[in-house]
Amino acid sequence: MVEMLVQVNALIERNVAIKTLDKRLDTAAMPEELVKLVVGVMGYAAEMELKSLRKRTSEGRELAKNRGVKFGRKRQYTEAMAAAVLEMRQKGEGYGTIASSMGMTTSKVRRIIQQMEGER
Repeated sequence: MVEMLVQVNALIERNVAIKTLDKRLDTAAMPEELVKLVVGVMGYAAEMELKSLRKRTSEGRELAKNRGVKFGRKRQYTEAMAAAVLEMRQKGEGYGTIASSMGMTTSKVRRIIQQMEGER
C-alpha cells in the first residue's frame, strides 16, 4: 500500500488527475488532501481483499490436499518409458543419445534418472 501511495503522490505532484473506468471517481475537481484520503482508503480495502483472497486460496488448497487431489502437471511419459531410459543409461548411453531416441529433452532424461534412482 505504501508503494501505491508514493505513486499517487508522484502523480498528484505532476498535476495528473485520476479517473476510474466506471466514472465513479474523478479527482480533477477534488482537493489534494481528499484525493490522498480516498486513494488511501481504496488501497487499504484492496490490500485487505487481497489478504482475504490469499487466505481463502490457501485454505482451499489445504482442503484439496487432504482429499488427495494431485497438484502439478501430469507426466508426459509412462513407467515403461522411464524404465527404458534407465536401462539405456545403465548400458552407458549418453543423455543426448537417450533423449533423441526417446523423443525427450536431455533435462527430462536427467530428471527421470534422478527420480528412478531416488526410488531405489
